[in-house]
Amino acid sequence: MDQFYFGMKVKNGEEIGLVIKPEVNSDWDKEPGLIRWDTPKENDIEDWRGLFGSFTDSGGMEISADTEFRFITEEGELKK
Repeated sequence: MDQFYFGMKVKNGEEIGLVIKPEVNSDWDKEPGLIRWDTPKENDIEDWRGLFGSFTDSGGMEISADTEFRFITEEGELKK
């Protein structure tokens, strides 16, 4: 895999997360790369759009689609 896609589960260091669709429409809205990390924080999102190479160079990788999140849903929302 050489690019992000929506719904992709990823890991970087000890963090796991999900590539989500942006809430705000802009020129970047069709570009995957916003990662919602699996943390209890209300809005823990990092923008890696256009930076897949940098993400993998920093140790980031795709993980199994079967990975279950502790704090977020499969849509990237904080669990209630």
